[in-house]
Amino acid sequence: MPFPLLIALIVVLAVHYILAIATIYLLMKDMGIVKAMIPWNIVILLLPIVGPATYLVYRQIAKKK
Repeated sequence: MPFPLLIALIVVLAVHYILAIATIYLLMKDMGIVKAMIPWNIVILLLPIVGPATYLVYRQIAKKK
């Protein structure tokens, strides 16, 4: 694997890790421990960058209602 590609992969995974942890913390703060948060956990953890971003956008829209 070329060195720049390896560095990019490490950076993306590091950013995803930080975003996922922060987003799951917010999810637990918003919903508590309920079954409804299981699908969100799967989305957040399995879709790098897009998963946490999706929940954060959903959270902003849901707060406005």
